[in-house]
Amino acid sequence: MSLDQQHAEVRRRDINFQMQSDIPVHWLNRECHRTRFYDAMSIMFPEGERAFIDSVAHYRSRIPADSPLGRDVAGFIGQEALHTREHRRYNARLEAAGAPVARLEKIVADQRKFANRHLSPRVRLAITICLEHYTAMFADQLLSHPKALSGAESRMHKLWRWHAVEEAEHKSVAFDVFKVAVPNPLLRYGSRCLSMLLVSTIFSAMIWYFTYQLVKSDGRLSDWRGWGRLLREQFVSPGFLLRLIPQWLSWFVPGFHPGWHDNRALVKAASKEYDDWVHAQSSSGKTGGA
Repeated sequence: MSLDQQHAEVRRRDINFQMQSDIPVHWLNRECHRTRFYDAMSIMFPEGERAFIDSVAHYRSRIPADSPLGRDVAGFIGQEALHTREHRRYNARLEAAGAPVARLEKIVADQRKFANRHLSPRVRLAITICLEHYTAMFADQLLSHPKALSGAESRMHKLWRWHAVEEAEHKSVAFDVFKVAVPNPLLRYGSRCLSMLLVSTIFSAMIWYFTYQLVKSDGRLSDWRGWGRLLREQFVSPGFLLRLIPQWLSWFVPGFHPGWHDNRALVKAASKEYDDWVHAQSSSGKTGGA
């Protein structure tokens, strides 16, 4: 099997995670700062994933629908559309609880509008593959270190692992579309490397800024123990952000492909719960809804 084929089946799972208001504000082990780090990512997702769909769909006509990549593109779009829906519900719950969601979402929306207005489809797709690499790396860490969500409210625990499973499943799709869109390997390499440097700077700044703003809205900026627990988790144990470095650096190796990190067995094991859930919903006639 070639490296290009080393990814799990891209399967659309229509699940409603019931993001009602009875979920605690600090749903991750009652900890403000750790919870808000995840909430910050959720606020970024809906507009971001709409951009991912658009950038990949722009090149869909170049890919035969009945080819393996064509089927994966369809799965990718289906998965990302459902992620958008569930994170909109998630974010609506945050806003109802007093978080500054609309203001923060506008930052992401304005970035998307700027990109659509000023950047070419090829550049937007290059940005997409970089951000998809980030989501794939985060997904791998969540699935590899289940203790990260220890103490999480059950629905939130399930939602984040579902999202991780599907990000890991489709981690190669946008990258393979990029290869179709940019056939020149030197241009492709230069474009994705420059894009990763830019994306890494902006993405890192935004996730910490959003976390800061959410913690500020809770009145917990001076809770140094809370900041310490968050920083310890990200940089010491299990050290998610530090553990991303080898995979991040591999991006800059000529010939890189997301399939180099083969975690299909991990993804398959984690996905069984959700496949069974979808089957049970289908059998009972229930779906996630529009």
